[in-house]
Amino acid sequence: MLDDTSSSPSTRTWTTALVLVSIVALAFVVVGLVLPSPDPELTTTPPPASSGTEQSAPAATEAPTVVDEPVDPKAPIPGCDIVEVPEESGYTAFTGMGPPPTYDNPEFPWFNGPKATAMSTALARALPARAEIAFASPRQSFIFQPITSFKAPAPEPGGSTYAGGELLNGDARGSVSVDVQRSSLPIPPCVAGQLDERRTLRDGVVVDVHDTWQEVDGVRTLSRTARAYVADGSWIAARASDATGANQQDRSGSVPLSIDDLVRIVDDPGLRVSTPVAPGTPTPIEHCESPFESYKGTPVTREEARELDAVLATVDLGGARLAPMVPVGSPAEGMLCTGVADLGDGVAIDITIIGGQPRPSAERPVPGRGSPKTLRALPDGTLVQTDVMWQSRSSTTDPRDQIRETTHSVVVTRPTGTRVSASSTAASPTEPLSVNELENIALTPGLEL
Repeated sequence: MLDDTSSSPSTRTWTTALVLVSIVALAFVVVGLVLPSPDPELTTTPPPASSGTEQSAPAATEAPTVVDEPVDPKAPIPGCDIVEVPEESGYTAFTGMGPPPTYDNPEFPWFNGPKATAMSTALARALPARAEIAFASPRQSFIFQPITSFKAPAPEPGGSTYAGGELLNGDARGSVSVDVQRSSLPIPPCVAGQLDERRTLRDGVVVDVHDTWQEVDGVRTLSRTARAYVADGSWIAARASDATGANQQDRSGSVPLSIDDLVRIVDDPGLRVSTPVAPGTPTPIEHCESPFESYKGTPVTREEARELDAVLATVDLGGARLAPMVPVGSPAEGMLCTGVADLGDGVAIDITIIGGQPRPSAERPVPGRGSPKTLRALPDGTLVQTDVMWQSRSSTTDPRDQIRETTHSVVVTRPTGTRVSASSTAASPTEPLSVNELENIALTPGLEL
């Protein structure tokens, strides 16, 4: 994640941040790990044990053993007149409380939902033509995400939008991430161990490139990075590594993008903060995932998802079109989702499909929650559940204002185990799609896994 909140550019170090964002009761916690470039004489040999006879204190949680590629602080760096010595390594942590991030955050007027879509399209086009994006959830499908605000004191709000995922390029496979933020700070100095070369492109964009490795507890990760500093204040960083898998615990041994590929990405005008967005550009789906529900379904391929897209294309949504179905991701394994954030007047629709599910049973009504759920069986054995729920939430513009929302939902479970869920939400006084309309959608022939 890019960071421009340092108090002095001359002492800036590049920060590799491991960010965990948990949204619970509209709160988030962020934990960062700062690992600047190591001293060239870094050793992983532990200090000798104490020879005293006193009883040792309970062992604390050990920090990971991190070894970076050796650095010669006196070596020249092409494109740099002055090379600064890296600072000492260290750890830092920070926390924050607030609402979950949204695309329309007034702290970042340059960024919104349509801008995220335009940037995502530009990023996809900038990837090598033969590269294939792994079939994954929206957060791992190179779609730029809302900016998390850390509310930290700074000349301007800090925070970047992120897009990433797993990429297959020929025989190489690994993770790719891109961060974009706006900054008024000067270009950082050249620091030994943080770049191999500083390039100035024909359009005046300054790009730092770095091809390196790092070992954590004996596991080596190969990585390449390009960081662009644009005159309009865009700071764009693209990183590729050989890390693969759901938790990036595996290593392929080959990085899917070259340094030149990364330079081409960070120099793409479509990723810059000042690039205008075409009228009518939609907002990415925000409410497709179900993070508080766990499911285990049958594995789904990209081809099966495209077949379901063709079926859903026949659904009449008054001119609106559903986005291609994508995996929800953990903890809903095997589930696909799609939806439209605004069908008009703030009415949203979400659709999920998952296979290998058991037959549902009737649930007890919850007082004050909404109307009782219904469950009925069709002649072919299909089970249909309906539900109406009312809830209130705080306004994103004024937390003192309460917004009353109505959600209609229908869940169809086929005898084959395929479960189709269609739900619609709207804020009062607007009504969501009716239960009958949602039932017709969920019962569309061909929605099977």
